[in-house]
Amino acid sequence: MNVILSIGGRDVKVRGLELNNGIPAVCVPVTDTACSDITEHIRDLSSQTDMIEWRMDFFEDIASLEKLPHIFKEVRTAAGDTPLICTLRTQKEGGRYSGNDYEDVLKTCAASGCADIVDIEYDTISHSRSFISEISGSGVKTILSHHDFKMTPDGKTMFDYLEGMRDAGADIVKLAVMPQDALDVERLLGVTVDFHLKYPNTPEVTMSMGKTGVISRVSGGTSGSCITFGADKEASAPGQLDYLELKEIIRILAEAGRD
Repeated sequence: MNVILSIGGRDVKVRGLELNNGIPAVCVPVTDTACSDITEHIRDLSSQTDMIEWRMDFFEDIASLEKLPHIFKEVRTAAGDTPLICTLRTQKEGGRYSGNDYEDVLKTCAASGCADIVDIEYDTISHSRSFISEISGSGVKTILSHHDFKMTPDGKTMFDYLEGMRDAGADIVKLAVMPQDALDVERLLGVTVDFHLKYPNTPEVTMSMGKTGVISRVSGGTSGSCITFGADKEASAPGQLDYLELKEIIRILAEAGRD
């Protein structure tokens, strides 16, 4: 089965679900630390949500490369047919990972067959097209991402990030920023719409974090953002809604928008 991520643009096929009708996929991050807890949580979520994001940076043995093949196999089995994003979020982009093996972990993950989509931090790999191509060559889709937990840049800077990630070969581009006020949120949403209008064939994921930006997490059907992240046990980023509530909000908005 295939997931299709698209808001009126190119279909990015991953596994199990078709999302080409303007309704954002709800993705739940898993931030448990122990292998048994990670796999149990993923297994529990696999029938409850559109997608799962495994935050590998929370895994207690992430620094032990020799232990990764085992958990990669266990996680894939636990996820079943539910699309899985594997993310190793570094400290400088709001995560926990501070090691020196960022690229090696992602390569091992991609080659293992664990992930359907691998999140790659655009700045961490220094915009390297060759690394992106290597990950894609393993048969997985890529999200190129950029996170700013301090501010919301000007519109041109945000658009340039999205465009640069697209040009670098991303299957999906992701931008998360921190607003100081409602105008910051409005600017992020405007950039999201502008990018979608210019590049309708490139799926994008954007969000304005924190309570101020919560509207950006439910408006993807209008703005063009194709995935939204909702929390289960705990939020992995500021402003995430409970995923069950988020699913219901998305459903209500989708029904209200039908002719």
